[in-house]
Amino acid sequence: MTAPSRRRVLCLCGSLRRVSSNRAALQAARQLAPASLELAMYDGLAALPPFNPDDEAGPLPAPVLALREAVGQADALLAACPEYAHGVPGAFKNLLDWLVGSLEFPGKPVLLLNASARGSHHAQEALAEILRTMSAELLSAQPFPVALPGAGCTAEQILASAERRAELRAMLDCLAGELA
Repeated sequence: MTAPSRRRVLCLCGSLRRVSSNRAALQAARQLAPASLELAMYDGLAALPPFNPDDEAGPLPAPVLALREAVGQADALLAACPEYAHGVPGAFKNLLDWLVGSLEFPGKPVLLLNASARGSHHAQEALAEILRTMSAELLSAQPFPVALPGAGCTAEQILASAERRAELRAMLDCLAGELA
């Protein structure tokens, strides 16, 4: 009998901050992931050029090719995105715009993690609408909340809390169940 294969999940952080709570939540999730899931971080957000539809006609920039390849190799995406001025940060929207014309994205399972201590919801609602428009398969009607202590927290601080570990495990159980 062969062991079940691990499902590859690409983690997308919507923040460019050096010390990002969203990135910390994704890193904590990586450490808690069950054996059936392999969570990999995408770290190329800052390298993506501004989206221009004209660039779709010629050779794509290398960072865009790398993004599309990473998305294509993933069985699902896990996104943690902050809220700026009640919206999706521009850099993360730029990443999504580069995926609109790709063959790798439509139908891709996506799970959203809301890493806000204050229960921000505007960006999460906008992000879900963008993803539905892009033909993503949202794995949950609502983003999974992880009530982090605030901006600049670390994965270690998140993992030190039994409540945060339980929230992350619930999210990971959903993800593993949907990909089984």
